[in-house]
Amino acid sequence: MTAAAIRYLVLWVTTACNLRCACCYRGDPSPMTMDTATAEAALRLAASSGRPFHVQLSGGEPTLEPRRVAAIAKSVRDAGWQATMAIQTNGTLLDNGVLEICRRYAVSVGVSLDGPPQIQERLRGGASETFHGLELLARFDLPVRVTTVLSAGNTPHLGELLLALAAFPTVEGVGFDPLVLKGRALRQKAEIPSEESIRHGVTAMLEVLGRVNRARRVPLRCRELEAVRKALSDGASSRPYCHACSGESLAVHPDGTVYPCSQTIGDPAMRAGTVASVDWQRLKSVFRGAALKGHCGECPLAGRCPGDCPSRLTYNDGPSRQVMCTVYQTICAYLTREDVP
Repeated sequence: MTAAAIRYLVLWVTTACNLRCACCYRGDPSPMTMDTATAEAALRLAASSGRPFHVQLSGGEPTLEPRRVAAIAKSVRDAGWQATMAIQTNGTLLDNGVLEICRRYAVSVGVSLDGPPQIQERLRGGASETFHGLELLARFDLPVRVTTVLSAGNTPHLGELLLALAAFPTVEGVGFDPLVLKGRALRQKAEIPSEESIRHGVTAMLEVLGRVNRARRVPLRCRELEAVRKALSDGASSRPYCHACSGESLAVHPDGTVYPCSQTIGDPAMRAGTVASVDWQRLKSVFRGAALKGHCGECPLAGRCPGDCPSRLTYNDGPSRQVMCTVYQTICAYLTREDVP
């Protein structure tokens, strides 16, 4: 099968992590770091189409390997490819050296943060270090996006999370990643939030967001709020949720095996070859038919829904597949309120 253009490349810099988050979709793999040959092969593969692409440095916790992060970022910039780069981190190990790498090579920063300090400590640990990382990002004047895993343990506290983030001027916004029932999250029986909890938590967050942004020089953005507003205003039909839906995403384990996205790494059923021999047919077909399905006839987003992560839809069953439906419908209800500008 003809090779696809890789528009989104995930490099698991290391399988190691310094936290044991309750929401983690990984298993507990043996520590392994990506070597230069594997990283270079993956980058050349993504660059081979000549089209722009994105490089996501992930893991594990990539900041455990700052030299490897620097080497990968330098390779991308030295090659002159049309590539954007970002690093997803728990924020606990951010220091001057890591942030200087991000500044020098234009690597955007995403921080995984599930709630205000007491909730972050309970669900992930290392809360004081993560919030210190946000302070450092502000001192370096580096923008940061926060990713929040929605679970039963944090949805009642989303408003408090927004208040906490408002104190950091370079935090640009927040996006939701509902819990994936895989890896440690599945073994420890992490709980999917109830519809009532989601509606209460998301509404509280949006109310706080409105108040915060009236007083903030640079507004905080909510990814899902923007997606719903765009869908309602465009009136367009639904688009693919992500590059993995069309086989244009490639996630690379340190041992060189490849998968359609980061959340599928380590699952033998999702394996799509290696960086030396990609199974393009597998890559393009694995998420075919994975679509968010709910009470569409009653939803103002029917026919133009932003959708949901295909791997999450694959691993989650029953009501756990409807979390994003509830999030989107809650946002729609909020936007129709008379007190919302």
